[in-house]
Amino acid sequence: MKQRVFLTLMMSFLFFKGVSAQETNTTVSTAQNENKTSYWTSSEINNEPVLNPNKFRDNWFITVNAGTYLHWGDNCGSAKGKNFQPAAGFSVGKWISPWGGIRLMGMYGRGFGQTYKPTLDRTYNWNIVNGYVDALFNLHNLFGGYKENRFFQAMALVGIGVEHNFGFGNKSWYKDYPIDTDDNTLLGFRAGMLASFRLNKALSLNIEASVNCLDDSYDGQIWDDKWDGHVNLLVGLVYRFKNHDGTHQFTYARRDMSKYDAMNDEINRLRKEAAEMKAAPEVTVKRELIESKRVSTLVSFDTNSTEVNKLQEVNVYTAAEGLKKIENGDLYITPIKNNEMSSDLFNGRANAIRDMLVKEYNVPAGHIFIEENNELVRSLDPAKNCVIIYIVK
Repeated sequence: MKQRVFLTLMMSFLFFKGVSAQETNTTVSTAQNENKTSYWTSSEINNEPVLNPNKFRDNWFITVNAGTYLHWGDNCGSAKGKNFQPAAGFSVGKWISPWGGIRLMGMYGRGFGQTYKPTLDRTYNWNIVNGYVDALFNLHNLFGGYKENRFFQAMALVGIGVEHNFGFGNKSWYKDYPIDTDDNTLLGFRAGMLASFRLNKALSLNIEASVNCLDDSYDGQIWDDKWDGHVNLLVGLVYRFKNHDGTHQFTYARRDMSKYDAMNDEINRLRKEAAEMKAAPEVTVKRELIESKRVSTLVSFDTNSTEVNKLQEVNVYTAAEGLKKIENGDLYITPIKNNEMSSDLFNGRANAIRDMLVKEYNVPAGHIFIEENNELVRSLDPAKNCVIIYIVK
């Protein structure tokens, strides 16, 4: 009885821990080192890469399993291998973080028992339908850091559920032997290990070994105050559904270095022009001081996207605050370079910025102008008080 209470408390604690993983931060440590990729990092987690935001619809999966039950109990010890019985299952689950998830799994299998030879020496079968809620723990990510596209991953699982036994066969000889042939529903606990092999971005192959602990009446006979149950040996094919951003897994936020290369090229060009101007013959220049409250800022987008991502919202906010300091000022949205992107893509991005300014920062729509030709914007009177948002491809 003490064993049963202890096991119940331990499994309940681990299961609750797995479910509460949904409250974890969206940042994890990483052991990967990809020289060709630049990641956004966070000073709050020791400058480690930051995971892209996830929605509720992300990181769901289904699994189809097939394998065998290996039964253990009062009437299974002398079965000589016949207690390996077929089993099949189906599960639906969600990874809440890179190291923890949850699944709902249902299975069908066959039970097998064999009476003791000195008494009767008979075999019998029954049907098993069960359903479990399992907490999943990715041990590689938990202890070794998250790595995208890892081929092999080891996982642990614990769960709680119910098993329904029915259809005991050959009932005619039970009258002189203490086997209960009535349908029975039992509470079960499960623990095990799972090895996952990544086949491609959406498919994985799982090999799972777990043990289901059940009441002593599982095989129809109550012999002593102990556990009965079965070991599950399963092979499964996992399909991970597509996330809102088109991926099938957790991903790190990446920097598009081509955008920074373009800005660096522009800086170098201006430096070269400044150096050439210094080397030119000295000329008399009439200086005229022009006072202007002009604010300029850059907003970049993900490839082919028209949605302002979280990392760029601060630049839109800066533009809105700058415009508030200008009495009757205007705001211009223009590309940093002409013909750098298609007109449709530019207009989609410009409208997304305008909508954010109007809806979130209460900027009057009548003071926002979208101009695809940046030469017109650059030719504005230097004394004009305005705000300019340059869209970077």
